Amino acid sequence: MYSIRVEPETNQLLVILTGRVSTAEALRAASQAFTLADAGRISAITCDTTSLRRGPGGLLLVATALAAGYRDGMRIALIGEGTRRRLGERLVRYSRIPAEGIATFENDAEARAWLAPVLRRAPRLSGTELRHVEALTRAPRRGGKRAARDPHAEGAA
Repeated sequence: MYSIRVEPETNQLLVILTGRVSTAEALRAASQAFTLADAGRISAITCDTTSLRRGPGGLLLVATALAAGYRDGMRIALIGEGTRRRLGERLVRYSRIPAEGIATFENDAEARAWLAPVLRRAPRLSGTELRHVEALTRAPRRGGKRAARDPHAEGAA
């Protein structure tokens, strides 16, 4: 099982894997996480595997999904101890994401310290707010529809 949430104070995406996670579930989690990261302009992703008991089996597939979703400037922190950390290290190696973009850690404090350069402290706009700002700041299109004339406006005939 997995859960994904955004930490609003730092604009960080938290992916938590628990119990048994199949390859298909891991691929869905990666897809959803990268979609949310893109929509929210999030550059810091933490994947906590400390409660993971088993899986995913298809590490090459999951690593490929990580590589496909990764973009420059993003940082992915994989947290886990013992066998979970070794699983993370294999994902790092198989994904071929540059070292400054993905790393494994034994605890949340280490991961947060590494993610610090990309964590945003300022409040962020929601997706809807961002669309409104972009629409308002975009130059008007030529040949677009004209505003309807107000018959009650001053100078109306």
